[in-house]
Amino acid sequence: MTRGWRWVSMWWSGALVTGAFAAHASEPAASDCDFRLECRLGARAFSVGFDSASGECVEDDMRAFVETSGGKTDVPLEKAWYRSISNLADGASICRVAGAGVPVSEVSAFAVDDHRALVFFTQDGRPGYDSVGVVLIDAATGKVLDVKQRLGQSKDSTVAILKTPRGYKLQLVRESLSVVRCDCSAAFADDWMSVEVVNGRIRARWMR
Repeated sequence: MTRGWRWVSMWWSGALVTGAFAAHASEPAASDCDFRLECRLGARAFSVGFDSASGECVEDDMRAFVETSGGKTDVPLEKAWYRSISNLADGASICRVAGAGVPVSEVSAFAVDDHRALVFFTQDGRPGYDSVGVVLIDAATGKVLDVKQRLGQSKDSTVAILKTPRGYKLQLVRESLSVVRCDCSAAFADDWMSVEVVNGRIRARWMR
């Protein structure tokens, strides 16, 4: 009887060890914060990449670049922790996060015309709110035509960018309300900001 129980005990211990190894093997490897947007505007394909030198998001060392068949162009942004913005509204996205599933992969990147694109992104603003930025890209050459690194801050991690007759609009923090006595979102007032391309440059302005 003792031998029987000893065998059961050994078998059970082996099963637990095997299960632990199997569970460990099935766990996804820790990913770094690099990401790439794969884009298509008409017949033109290009990508926008955000790479961290350390592979650690909290190091705030990400750089951005545009890549076409003709080469790679740096986006003139300061080193920071950047993220893409999912396309939640009515604009037709021209970019997807490489390797991500549909529809989460669609991002806020939109055609201005048949060769120019606006690509929105966020910049980590800890301990405060994140900032929203945008870059204007020539899809044919990969040239960066204009950049607005900080349009303003967003109180929410999800940002809805809506289509307008002449461009796009989004809600950002316009005013800090000193009379509101709390460290909370109620102390910050949102308003609509318009983002358009005028004379080859990004024009951002409050709508009222």
